Amino acid sequence: MKSSHLWLLVLAFFSALSAAQQTTTMSAGTSGGLTTITVRVSYQQSHRPAAAMRVELVSPYGGMVDTRTTDGNGGATFNGVSSGRYRVKVSGPDVETTTSDLIEAGGSIGGPYITENMQVRLTKPAGTEPGTAIAPVVPEAAEKEFKLGAKDMDKKHWEEAKDHFQKAIAAFPKYAEAFNNLALVEIQLKDGKSAVEAFRSATQIDPTLSQANFYLGQFYYENAQYKEAEPYMLRASAAQPENAQILTALANVEMQNGEADLALTNARKVPSLPNAKQFAISHLIAAQALTGKGPDDEIAKEYEAYLKEAPDSSLAPRVKDALAKLKSK
Repeated sequence: MKSSHLWLLVLAFFSALSAAQQTTTMSAGTSGGLTTITVRVSYQQSHRPAAAMRVELVSPYGGMVDTRTTDGNGGATFNGVSSGRYRVKVSGPDVETTTSDLIEAGGSIGGPYITENMQVRLTKPAGTEPGTAIAPVVPEAAEKEFKLGAKDMDKKHWEEAKDHFQKAIAAFPKYAEAFNNLALVEIQLKDGKSAVEAFRSATQIDPTLSQANFYLGQFYYENAQYKEAEPYMLRASAAQPENAQILTALANVEMQNGEADLALTNARKVPSLPNAKQFAISHLIAAQALTGKGPDDEIAKEYEAYLKEAPDSSLAPRVKDALAKLKSK
């Protein structure tokens, strides 16, 4: 992911720091019977956490109230849910859509905190969920074309490589690695649309392909399609948990998607990672996530940390101004 794109997007994001933060729910623990509903999603076959799943909070009549995406631990949280009856619906790539029984939120029955454990069943054969996939047997003809394509890639013979990967896919339509390499070739040939289509095909076959998830997350991120970017960013981050750049981008995506709590959690992980100072912008994402809900001194600490790590950045004057206004309250 080109860092310049990340900084340009966050620059636009930072310009809205003074605006009121949009929220669809209220924080839990206040009056009025508000409830925090935590959902934990795992695969039925292996009980492993199911990341990048869409989780919907729906009314008894089927209307969607709110939506989240599960993190790398299969978790999703709905804060400040009003008293009432709800269901949780989980859906995602290659799994059967699963809906919970009715959940009673608030009042004397529901209480302030509810945890709902959900299991999803794969539509593929057992043993093929992310992280436990069994490598398919690639026909000899497809493997031969793949190797020829790889050699042409090394020589930067892009058109020839493309032809070989297409032949490999024709011989074996479930060849995820061939789709992945075809996408890389399409990038070199300046055909972004075809690259995205090939990467999508690769992840539909094998959701664990780190390179494909990273590129798709980057593509949607740079086009400000944050809802589409989030599942791919989650997968990429789960595969590379020590990658500060991916985690920073994921935190910003979650912030853009109105998931301030998730954004804050991930932004605060960045400073402990290698090369963290290159991603000091994570402090500004944390500050934005705290706006309107966190103590001012916590926000000030994030501003101060940013200025310490990136004193000469183009954003520094704005951060100094925001910090001064905060301290003058």
